[in-house]
Amino acid sequence: MTALEAGLRRARGLYDCHGDVVALVLLMLLAPPAPGAERWSVVRSGPFEVYTAAGARAGRLALADLEQFRHALGQVIGKPEIAPVWPVRVMLLESARDARGYPVGVLKQRRDGWIMAAVKDQRLPLARLTRTLLESGTGPLPEWVERGLAAVFSTLDIERTRVTLGAPPPEGERTPEWAKTHLLAVTPEYGGRLRVLISNLEQGADWVAAYRNAFERTPQQIEEEAENYRRAGAFGTRKLTGAPIDPERDYRVRDVDPAQAAALLADLLEGEGAQSAYRAVLNRFGKSPEALEGLEMYEEAVAAGSTSARCHYEYALRLADPAKARAALEKAAALNPRWGAPVFRLAALAGAPAEKAALLKKAAALEPRNAAYWEALAEALLAAGDFTEAGKAWAAAERAAKSYAERERLRIARRRVETERADRAEAERRRQQEEIRRLKEKMLENIREAEQRVSRAEAGAPPPGKVVEWWDDPRPKGKVQGLLERVDCLGAQARVAIRSSDGRAVALLIRDPSQVVILGGGEKALGCGPQKPPREVMVEYVTQADAKLKTSGEVTVIEFR
Repeated sequence: MTALEAGLRRARGLYDCHGDVVALVLLMLLAPPAPGAERWSVVRSGPFEVYTAAGARAGRLALADLEQFRHALGQVIGKPEIAPVWPVRVMLLESARDARGYPVGVLKQRRDGWIMAAVKDQRLPLARLTRTLLESGTGPLPEWVERGLAAVFSTLDIERTRVTLGAPPPEGERTPEWAKTHLLAVTPEYGGRLRVLISNLEQGADWVAAYRNAFERTPQQIEEEAENYRRAGAFGTRKLTGAPIDPERDYRVRDVDPAQAAALLADLLEGEGAQSAYRAVLNRFGKSPEALEGLEMYEEAVAAGSTSARCHYEYALRLADPAKARAALEKAAALNPRWGAPVFRLAALAGAPAEKAALLKKAAALEPRNAAYWEALAEALLAAGDFTEAGKAWAAAERAAKSYAERERLRIARRRVETERADRAEAERRRQQEEIRRLKEKMLENIREAEQRVSRAEAGAPPPGKVVEWWDDPRPKGKVQGLLERVDCLGAQARVAIRSSDGRAVALLIRDPSQVVILGGGEKALGCGPQKPPREVMVEYVTQADAKLKTSGEVTVIEFR
């Protein structure tokens, strides 16, 4: 019996696994490797990690192609550093024979990253990679834009630093979305302006306005032109500026721990095949954080030193203690600062409304395509009475909605916010009017009392009621003559702004309107806000500054002239 057969028999005895796929995985993990295939190395750049069993040079070239693709997509859509939230891992194998049992070219999310199997010198799935970068690196976009870009970039031609966009796919794949995107991204007439459309749409611009800004055309005109373009069948290409990449110089090759490589190979599999492969990693190498996470043993993975943001997040969701859950979520957020889910969960644990709103705002900014985040932010702002910002959040949620039904539901919610905001504004307007009315009544009452005092003094009649001993206010007094420009109503108080005859701006406080004498019949001019037109006044006041209200004295007499 060969060593390879013995290894496979031991694996089957341990786990009683069946099926060609599982057997092949266990063979690769447990049997002595073929010469030259036992070592995995990795090269990294930006969001990409290429794990190669096909040699360092093949890994470097594959990574260079990925970075040239990302650079090209960034040029076309106007986002030079576009990147997904999670790293993209490529498991590069020497040949199709080595790749048997793995779904080659299929990009899937596993644990804390995207992963796919690839074969040396075979074309990478650029259409799927395009969608992945757009989903994480842009705000909500119309579906035709994403489908069209994916189709156009599926044929991107990369030869080191020479990058060509627009080679047409087979005739059956030349969809209307492909034709319209090819027209707008490749042709000399429009190429370079698609990024303007995308920028306008991300910022919530009106559909027609976005087209006008980008192409000086209406959407209908572009649709008709794109259909004629597709029927004509004359499709050119566009040379893009390649990134100045030297794979040998720029990419450093590092060895990969065998346990990590084995866990990554298990990530490529599905269902029981993946579970068996993760268990085989534990059996062979001991406590592997990656394998434990793959088996959803999150507490054990954290204890084993996991550096996976998703592992700490899932661990937090299973904790009953809010303090421990908060610590685990904060760890997850620190491990992947571009991921919104931990921040959103932290908002649920926040005590103060202001803290909750701030966390929800951060989560929505990190994942602008997540309508649920925007909706939660809108509700929090609504509860805080911030109707303006709540309306903006509802609008963002509406743009991020994935279906017509969800969009309609959010549109109704947005209208509710706008109605409540209008009602609140009307209530505030009525409150201010009532405050002005009360202030005027107090001033009129003060005028009548002053007139009565003057009449009694002229008639020589003694004042009614108890005679109060005269008290001379020892505080220094002042007088200013000029134009009354503004009255700010401050509840039961008021602040008057006067432009003195020598050009000075003087702000004085009416602390108690009942104690102010108003002469000259000017009480009707004392409405809140700017005085139109300004009235000439002489004001006597007690010199006593109020730093908080920014006044230099308290009014005792206002005489209109």
